[in-house]
Amino acid sequence: MKRLVVLITTLFLFVTITNAQKNDSTKRVREKERISEMDSATKHNLKEKGITKNNLKELDLSKEQAKQLEEIRSEGRREKEKINNDNTLTEEQKQDKIREIEKELKNKTSSILTKEQKEKIKQKKLKDRRKEAPAEPGN
Repeated sequence: MKRLVVLITTLFLFVTITNAQKNDSTKRVREKERISEMDSATKHNLKEKGITKNNLKELDLSKEQAKQLEEIRSEGRREKEKINNDNTLTEEQKQDKIREIEKELKNKTSSILTKEQKEKIKQKKLKDRRKEAPAEPGN
């Protein structure tokens, strides 16, 4: 009887652990795919604005804020995709429209965040810039 209980408990733990690992790896794969689909300019623009996944995690967003930000980002992706697929526009016109959209998205995002959250992003951007800046000769 004891063996049966130990066997069932072990089996339950094994199934639970493997399922949890599967869910984590699936999320990671999806996120990597989404990021790889972004062009390098988009990644760079988001990083410049301080709007990265890690920065958003550090902001302690409310559920409502997270939902609104995801809607804004999805809307922006859709609009940019429409522009990039519009064959009537020149590359320069596409870039101009995308810049306008990014500015609008930044304003929308900024309107959702609190002053404290905006300050955290600002501090994080400064910290990141310091890391990227080349060391001064002689130090």
